[in-house]
Amino acid sequence: MKLFFIIATTVFALNFLWSCVKSNPEAIPTLSSHQGEKLLSNHNYIFIDVRTKQEHDTGHIPNSTHIPVKSLESRIDEIEKFKEKKIVVYCRSGNRSSKGTKILNKYGFEAMNLAGGMLQWKGPVEKK
Repeated sequence: MKLFFIIATTVFALNFLWSCVKSNPEAIPTLSSHQGEKLLSNHNYIFIDVRTKQEHDTGHIPNSTHIPVKSLESRIDEIEKFKEKKIVVYCRSGNRSSKGTKILNKYGFEAMNLAGGMLQWKGPVEKK
């Protein structure tokens, strides 16, 4: 009976640990709004806005490139020239930019997600 309890406990613990490992996808590199602001003047970084055109037109980070997340993969060739730079990806809240960051990293870019997106952004905003 004692052996059964030990085996059952071990199986439960291993199953729990395995489910934790499976449910935690590869970490997405992320930086805060404050960190992002510091990088605006650094020419080794570019900012990509993955929101819709309408959202982008209401206000965006100055000098950012606009490519909606839905078309990012099909337009990857447009940003190949930035492969040697680090890319900060942003959206409204950080959800779409997480997806965009994953896509860019899959294609060999060094991309990071701007946590909180434009909702948290305290830096300069340019409007069309």
